[in-house]
Amino acid sequence: MEITEFRGIRIGLVDAAEALEGGWRAHRERLDVVRVPDPPVAEWARLRRAGFLPKPFLITWTAATGGSEEEFLARLSTKERQNVRTARRRAASDGLTVRAEPVDERLLAAFLPLYAGRVAGMRHGWAVAAEQRDALMRDAGEHFAVCAYDGGELAGCCLAWQRPHLSAVHLRFSAVGPRHRESSLARVLYMAAAQVARERGYPTLTLGMDPNIYGHVAKPGLFGFKWRLGFTGVPSQSVDPETGADQADLLLHLGRLSDPSFFLAYAGPHPGRELRLEVFSGGGDLDTRPFEAPFLRGRAVHLVPRGAVPRREAAAAR
Repeated sequence: MEITEFRGIRIGLVDAAEALEGGWRAHRERLDVVRVPDPPVAEWARLRRAGFLPKPFLITWTAATGGSEEEFLARLSTKERQNVRTARRRAASDGLTVRAEPVDERLLAAFLPLYAGRVAGMRHGWAVAAEQRDALMRDAGEHFAVCAYDGGELAGCCLAWQRPHLSAVHLRFSAVGPRHRESSLARVLYMAAAQVARERGYPTLTLGMDPNIYGHVAKPGLFGFKWRLGFTGVPSQSVDPETGADQADLLLHLGRLSDPSFFLAYAGPHPGRELRLEVFSGGGDLDTRPFEAPFLRGRAVHLVPRGAVPRREAAAAR
């Protein structure tokens, strides 16, 4: 077994045989998750019985741009359409100007501090855009930005990547300044980016890729925001074969994760787009409705310890 760390959680990497034989249990107190990378499909049934749930590593959120914004909005709930209208009214009343523009040095110099400030407030924040700054500049011609300005100040921005070979525009990175987060400026930016993609002939829009443990880097609230905005979460490799992989995870406790946390596991006996909600909680009253997106195929709730070590195991070790 190899022990690694990803953004603050400790993961034991094992193969299918090690997972089933249970040798990892001697290291249980050191781990948050036990993971089988690329689990053989022939072993999925046995792994599931042992508590290891096959799932995609990354989730990509995808939606059809539609023939018009009216068609896009018609797919949303009445409440979400109202949220979009309200966000636009607030942006207008705040005097914000929203426009599309190229990605260049000037824009990144304004966007990256805004993005870094947003990530800094997260428990397991990951400043991916900052890490990829050089690549963004190298491929700047493939990108566009949708920006909201408060006078000359950047109030919010979304960086979009045009992928003609995938017939899609990927909304890669976004950030909104603290004064405008409560007014849902992100909705305004995403709707404007969808319109640019539509006008440029792209039939598909994606709203980012999330590591598939909600309650870690990606928060449970982000999941609800995306599906209510009309996007469907699918394995990333089903959108772009060059991204994503499969894994089978056994989540041991919530010591470094939120309560609840959850991930999307494969609903069937082999890889596919149908996913199942797997929720992990320390107990108590748990309302799973905010996470029960219409594209999911069933759910399960798992009770796990909130701390790093179950009390009875800690007592036995003394």
